[in-house]
Amino acid sequence: MPYNAFKPPAIIRNVHLQNVLSTSSLRRNLLARNHQQFIAEQKTVILEAGNGVKLSADLNAPLKASNRKLAVLLHGWEGSSRSAYIISLAGKLAANGYDVLRLNFRDHGNTHHLNRGLFNSTLLEEVIGAIEFALDEYNYDNYVVAGFSLGANFALRYGLRNSHLAKPASAIFSVCPVLDPAHTMISLESNWSLYEQYFVKKWKRSLEAKLEHFPDYEFKDYLKSMNTLKQMNEYFIPRYTGYKNVETYFKSYTLTGSALALLNTPTLIVTSKDDPVNPYSDFEKIAKPEKLEVLAADCGSHCAFLKNMQLDSWVDDVALEFFKNNEEAE
Repeated sequence: MPYNAFKPPAIIRNVHLQNVLSTSSLRRNLLARNHQQFIAEQKTVILEAGNGVKLSADLNAPLKASNRKLAVLLHGWEGSSRSAYIISLAGKLAANGYDVLRLNFRDHGNTHHLNRGLFNSTLLEEVIGAIEFALDEYNYDNYVVAGFSLGANFALRYGLRNSHLAKPASAIFSVCPVLDPAHTMISLESNWSLYEQYFVKKWKRSLEAKLEHFPDYEFKDYLKSMNTLKQMNEYFIPRYTGYKNVETYFKSYTLTGSALALLNTPTLIVTSKDDPVNPYSDFEKIAKPEKLEVLAADCGSHCAFLKNMQLDSWVDDVALEFFKNNEEAE
């Protein structure tokens, strides 16, 4: 299905500038102003995710709405329900008739106190459980799922399980998904050092927050000496994920090869050929079943896609068009 091409002004086309601007205080302030009412009306809810796990989410569901159409949004690693890209898409969808549930993964969005166990990328079951709880608790049958980066990987895995769920999503939207975590780590370690240091800093800060609530974890002293993602992965993965080594863990949520072959829900992957985090070559290594479409822009960096000097996101337009087209096709 054709979508308007992404053609940002030349002055903000640069891959690193797109990334920096997309998470800048300037953009966050613009979003806060443009979506002031939406943010004021958000309600933080606690969702029962199964096996005693609780996840937090922000819900916007105006009482005047009667269509009961929900968009579930999943953030990236060390992001949250209030990340700029999440607020941007959420505000767009809310302005066009959607209720919006912005889920926080375990240990994200200042929720370290809710569960003793540490977050890891294989915790799909609790994400499914939290969404199912929300659908039942707030009485939704019609919903879509959208994710960014690691959240986009979760969204695709959700799509693979979708047809077996009591209430399946009608569509899946996936922005710059992590497809091969091993390749993503190599990119983070070998590209502009700011990217790796950004995630090291955020991950360490998250683990320090975990220690505030569960001080008996023994990694406190080790954490101080870790300065790279490789060091952190090699320490935490075999100790806290149930996987014996980094390679096995990464393979457990890799989506290249035939992994997506059985995807049977209308799904759109949006990516950028200049993404500094996920190699574009990975997108050429995925199965492409009939209901999966891949839209690759020449530029846009990682989950940025800023289309103008007002720092609006092209991805928001594509998501809305995709969801509307899917509704019309049903």
